[in-house]
Amino acid sequence: MLTARPLPSVLNVALIGYAFMGRAHSNAYQQVGRFFPELPISVRRKILVGRSAGPLAEAAKTWGWDEHSTDVDAVLRRPDIHIVDIGTPNDSHYDLALRAIRAGKHVLCEKPLAMTVAEARKMQQAAQKAGVRTLIWHNYRRCPAAMTAARLIADGKLGKVQQVRAVYLQDWLTDDKCPWVWRMNRATCGSGAHGDLNAHLIDLTRFLTGLEFDEVVAMDQTFITERRLPDGKGKGKVDVDDAFLFLARLSNGATASYEATRVAAGRKNYNRIEVNGTRGSLVWNFERMNELEFFSFDDEPRVQGFRTVMCMNGDAHPYAGSYWPDGHIIGYEHTFTNTLRDFLLAVAKNEPFRPDFRDGVAAQEVLEATLESASRRRWVRVEHSQSFEGPAVKPGAGERSKRNAAL
Repeated sequence: MLTARPLPSVLNVALIGYAFMGRAHSNAYQQVGRFFPELPISVRRKILVGRSAGPLAEAAKTWGWDEHSTDVDAVLRRPDIHIVDIGTPNDSHYDLALRAIRAGKHVLCEKPLAMTVAEARKMQQAAQKAGVRTLIWHNYRRCPAAMTAARLIADGKLGKVQQVRAVYLQDWLTDDKCPWVWRMNRATCGSGAHGDLNAHLIDLTRFLTGLEFDEVVAMDQTFITERRLPDGKGKGKVDVDDAFLFLARLSNGATASYEATRVAAGRKNYNRIEVNGTRGSLVWNFERMNELEFFSFDDEPRVQGFRTVMCMNGDAHPYAGSYWPDGHIIGYEHTFTNTLRDFLLAVAKNEPFRPDFRDGVAAQEVLEATLESASRRRWVRVEHSQSFEGPAVKPGAGERSKRNAAL
């Protein structure tokens, strides 16, 4: 049972970081009340935090933040800040989250949660002890098609899950033209394509199937080990993976395969997962994020085959009814808005929310086991520190927003 804490009707947010994820999160705070006006609480973009005063001030103005600051400690001491959102590089998550938790703030954090399992577990334990709410931004869960897929599996439409195969393919490091950036530095990010992309596939597997990872075997490869520095003066060492592949056995005996790469020429953001069961299969591909491919042996044999379902029917698909008329698609940015909507609703109702830091720990445990496997070149057991009851999503269809019910 969650411990109820008094909450104001408006929650003030401090967002740390203003680059790629800072923009995505800022947009979600800006839009959530507009598309989900029925929410019992709202958020205010109170203060944007960063290190470089000039670009920070420009970002705060662009995204409508009331204030901006380069002093994290001063922001955390403020009693009017209720939520701290961490959208910074991986190596800063642990320290920032612990400081925010100690200050009594609810904490939202980008993935992967931490640099190590030990850090992630300490973060989760600290939040639990402090009684604050947490969120990890695995936003792909909140695509209407992905949520529909999870509900179909929870409803038993695929039967027993037997196989999962997933790939996350990008190409921005295919040649040596891209300069060295922080994502190529193990001390800053922990791993390369693995922690950045496989983290999503691991979470999607857990979300869609409700299964956990038992053991893994992995391999990795770095194709270009040095890249020119952004200022053109010398080269920086690349000590993380460009490509990372692994096999897994899941908790029900299912087998699974994963590939994350930044060197798949022509693939920009090809995030695809397929789940095969004893009664059917489904495929979700983020580059066609509003569609779901579905096959069922329950169909009449003469019409059996994969069908493509447009998951933008407000009466049947989650979140769809809160945006546009049926069939009018949404995009990447809306996944953050949907995630924030569900978090705020859970906080207001004092109900559980996932994915939280527990899910971040679970993903980190798989990431670390696979890194160990790649280093040792052998199968490695995934050591779980917690258990989850029931599926990560409730079975059933979607619901149409009251505001758009007449569309």
